[in-house]
Amino acid sequence: MRWNSPLRRGWFGAVTTIVALGVGCGPATDANEPQPTPETPAESLQVNLDDAFVAVPRKVSSEQQAVIRQRLDGQVSNSGESFYLAIRKSELNQRWFMSAYLKQLFPGAVMYGAATSLGTRVVSFKEQNGKLFVFDVDERKTTSDIFDPDVLIEAWPIVNDYGAFNALRGSNSYILVDPTAGLNRFAIMGEAYGASGTRFETELAFAQRFRKISDGVTFEQIFTGYADVADPDSGDYLENNQLRSSGTLGIALRRYQEGQGYTPTALPDQEHYFRGEPRMIPNTGAVEQTAAKWNIRPGMKPIKWIITDTVLSVQADPRFQQYDVVGAVKRGVEGWNQAFGFKVFEASVGSSEGFADDDKNAIIFDPDASAGFAFADWRTNPNTAEIRGASVYVNALWLELADADFEGDAQARVAAKVKNHRKTPKMSWGGFDAGHLCEMPLPPLREGASAKHEKLKKKVSDAAAAQTLALTKKEKVERYLTHVILHEVGHTLGLRHNFAGSLVYDGTPNTPRSNSVMEYVVDADAVYVDVPQSYDVQAVRYLYNLSSEQPTDLFCTDEHTRVEPYCNRYDQYSDPLGEDYGPTFLLVKELVLYEVLPFPVLAAAFDHYGNATLQWARAGTSADRRFAYNIAMAYVRPPVALPPDAGPGFGAAADDLARRVLSRLYLDPVASRGAFNATPAESSAITPAAVADIHGILINVDGIRSFQSRRTMVDILKSMQSLGAYSALRQGRDTVATQAGTLSGTQKLLAEDLLARIDLALSPYYR
Repeated sequence: MRWNSPLRRGWFGAVTTIVALGVGCGPATDANEPQPTPETPAESLQVNLDDAFVAVPRKVSSEQQAVIRQRLDGQVSNSGESFYLAIRKSELNQRWFMSAYLKQLFPGAVMYGAATSLGTRVVSFKEQNGKLFVFDVDERKTTSDIFDPDVLIEAWPIVNDYGAFNALRGSNSYILVDPTAGLNRFAIMGEAYGASGTRFETELAFAQRFRKISDGVTFEQIFTGYADVADPDSGDYLENNQLRSSGTLGIALRRYQEGQGYTPTALPDQEHYFRGEPRMIPNTGAVEQTAAKWNIRPGMKPIKWIITDTVLSVQADPRFQQYDVVGAVKRGVEGWNQAFGFKVFEASVGSSEGFADDDKNAIIFDPDASAGFAFADWRTNPNTAEIRGASVYVNALWLELADADFEGDAQARVAAKVKNHRKTPKMSWGGFDAGHLCEMPLPPLREGASAKHEKLKKKVSDAAAAQTLALTKKEKVERYLTHVILHEVGHTLGLRHNFAGSLVYDGTPNTPRSNSVMEYVVDADAVYVDVPQSYDVQAVRYLYNLSSEQPTDLFCTDEHTRVEPYCNRYDQYSDPLGEDYGPTFLLVKELVLYEVLPFPVLAAAFDHYGNATLQWARAGTSADRRFAYNIAMAYVRPPVALPPDAGPGFGAAADDLARRVLSRLYLDPVASRGAFNATPAESSAITPAAVADIHGILINVDGIRSFQSRRTMVDILKSMQSLGAYSALRQGRDTVATQAGTLSGTQKLLAEDLLARIDLALSPYYR
């Protein structure tokens, strides 16, 4: 719903997460250097060597403990203990899932990329030359019966001289390694950033929170280190050293297995679904991808989701005690059961400590309301595209906004200090793209909007607002939160956005606001989209082999938003140009023309609704192009007929708005034009009308045009590089020359300057 925004802080936050699975203290050691002899605890080890992976406690020297306390205070669960990892030799050649999850990051936390899955590899191990090598052995890279590479990704030093371990019964069946001292500094988090030329040196890595699970182990790796590029924004998060970062990685080693009865789904022609990792088809030279999905099937045991217990502190907030926050989140997860027709997901509140654990699926509910986004993430089997687990990040902001929005309290929204610019690291692990499935930013004009801005949409959607009043405030707020969770959990099921969903709404009470919860819908509509809609049911049933029919409902997704005007985020109605963007843009112009508000106050609204209207003028059908252009130039095209109730500034405002509209179409930088930024071609359906209007302003046909606007028209005609524009410029010169002969003083000087500008544009005209 509300979700992706420009990155205010650039790329540094991502770069500062460049850490390896690690080294211990100091720089990486050379592979040929002898490894340090570990200290032996005074007492014998109380360890049973009875599993594939066993944590072997190790004492950390007093010097290292001091460093740990200083550098990692507040993150390390026990600053006096870490562990080695004992791996049973008979398991080395088996295949294992090895996954990494960025749990914590300082500075920046979620703004810099925390709560992010960094991907899953399929690995095996090989002992050689005093090291344990870790190989990526997935099946994606096999090109033929001859070429089936195993890719080296890590080397851990083998610990041979730990007397307490060697004394354990069965120790000769194990290899003891230090997982915090990888020799090749395997960059789980930073591999993608090496190309940027930035280095991150890990100063200290520390292992903790080892946990056995049914098919392997999980543990956490704490790190701190320094980049060679400073982050000027680190002080915002109380880190005065602009080069330093620290954080926590969740690491898992789990036995490789594929879901029983799992059947991949081929990608349909329409990109309804996220793709799994690409894989080569041996002996063919071809590459294939299938749709990513869980192993969901009738009769399955429900997949459990944990809602972090931090949601309880939000629930206890006096502002929100009237709402069933936990129930709203729970309905957002379990609402998908309705689409499947059987119980797929089961949600309950659980501990927030383990949200990075590979065997958990988590709704991470952040009480901090300063981040203006929510996002979904997942972990997949790279061989099959089977989803192994997922997480969703959401914070209290959505609750705050709903509480204020459905009360009409615009000032409350302005007061919130929102950071809507996540430093989204586009991380990869060995080339695996670990970007988020969805990152939902605040809607346009939400942040910092004035009360007048907030009322613009309401004035042109009275019917929708009247329907919304049928719900109590409590129902609206809870439904809104449910909608947010449904949307993000839908992504973890494999569904992409459907931005055509709102086109089913014709404004009447009995039509749905959208055919999909995967749409970005405005707040007033979101409360009516709190269960999976018709498209969603079609999409999941086809993806999960419950129906042979591909989705037939209206559909478009992210890549279509730059080529199809009807594929808009946050639009309304089956005719968004005629019933949504166009009327609102007219209202913006009215507020300026009738001097209700000065243009600078409405500049953001002009940009948003102007660009939204002009996208049809740039890329719609011929009829839509003409309709959109007429809306854009309504009230301001030459000759302007001043209405009876016009104030003294109406003419000047009309001139200024016309100049801004035409400049936005033809002259303004591409970055100012919105998603649709093409300059209308000579063959465009709007060109004859546009040339006529530009010519009318150039010759000041209605007597209200400033010389600034007239000079701009010269520049536009020059930029068109067409015979029609050349002719209009020639005729305009003759008219301006005649006008100049009747003027005096400053007006004559400005007219002569305009003539000089025209002459310069004409000689020569074509570049």
